[in-house]
Amino acid sequence: MMLTVYLKPTNYCNVGCDFCYLPEDVRANKARMTPETLDATLELIEQLALREGHDRIAILYHGGEPLSLSAETLFWYSDKVRARLARFDIQETVQTSLIPLRDSHIQFIKDRCGAFVGSSLDFTGRTINGSNEKYVDLWMRKVELARANGITVGPIMVPTTNETANPARVYEWFKANGFDYFNIERYNGYGAGADRPDNKQHSQFLQALFDLGMADLAAGKPFVANNAVAASIGGVLHGQPGERWGGKCQRDFLVVNPDGSLNTCPDRIEYEQDKWPKAQDGIDAFQTSSVRRDWIKVQMIDHVANHCKTCTFRSFCKSGCPITEHQVHSGSGECAGYRSHLHHVESYVNTAIGRQHASAYLTAAGHKTFDPYTYGMERVR
Repeated sequence: MMLTVYLKPTNYCNVGCDFCYLPEDVRANKARMTPETLDATLELIEQLALREGHDRIAILYHGGEPLSLSAETLFWYSDKVRARLARFDIQETVQTSLIPLRDSHIQFIKDRCGAFVGSSLDFTGRTINGSNEKYVDLWMRKVELARANGITVGPIMVPTTNETANPARVYEWFKANGFDYFNIERYNGYGAGADRPDNKQHSQFLQALFDLGMADLAAGKPFVANNAVAASIGGVLHGQPGERWGGKCQRDFLVVNPDGSLNTCPDRIEYEQDKWPKAQDGIDAFQTSSVRRDWIKVQMIDHVANHCKTCTFRSFCKSGCPITEHQVHSGSGECAGYRSHLHHVESYVNTAIGRQHASAYLTAAGHKTFDPYTYGMERVR
């Protein structure tokens, strides 16, 4: 069982994003996690893993922008992590905008992160000199730098209403630029941004991406897979939880800010600091924290709405993301489990050829993706 830790050496970021869940003053703070705070954090991680039965630990260097730090600094953090948590199976990766990637970072990514880096990509909310096109071009130049050095870049996108309105453009862009897999994360109510898709728009986006992948499969063409569609197929075909459906993030995630502030969701950490203990307070304070217990309860029990009791997908969905509004009796009328998309998948796999295509998608996605908890996740924003 894996414990996923968002370890944030710094919250500083020099890439401005319209939708970022971190307030601007937080992103401007260049403070770093001190050796004392790191020691307290690693003690907490070790004790949490031992007490709650985790034999694997995914360390995700997050921020902020971790590549704003030098490779020497990142190696120092990694050395401390590996020394203290040596008894566990440790996986390390970096979540980055990729924009600050330099030649000097290459060896750290290859040596400590398995030659893989997760990178957020935004098609509308990031600009250079007012141009989103210039930003995307620069991002692709950084991708080519990584690829030239044998590093795989796993793109993560958070679709705005601009993207959900044109899924074919998104799909074809990834295909044209040499990606056969990308991750989709989801906006929520934290941070700025008025262009968040509602549940129905997001569900329709997933349906369209599903159809585009199935069409390529049916035509015998290369296709581009994504984590959300793969997880929905796994749920419908095999009753497997995954991604937004049936997760355990409120128990199995730990987020640690540079000052030792804690949470179980990176999106909420700047908005709930007065409610949570710090790493320096120790494992007992964290495990007995009423706010952590309440969020686990929300995910496991309270989040289930009345309509869930009769839903076909209840066994694996578990009501979807615990911080996403259901919008069933108001708003778009779509639930946090995107049931219209799941029904769409279910209808497709009811035929033998449909089931064959969906199974092939799931198999291929399984080979393309990394562990879902370590695929450079930039969580919903």
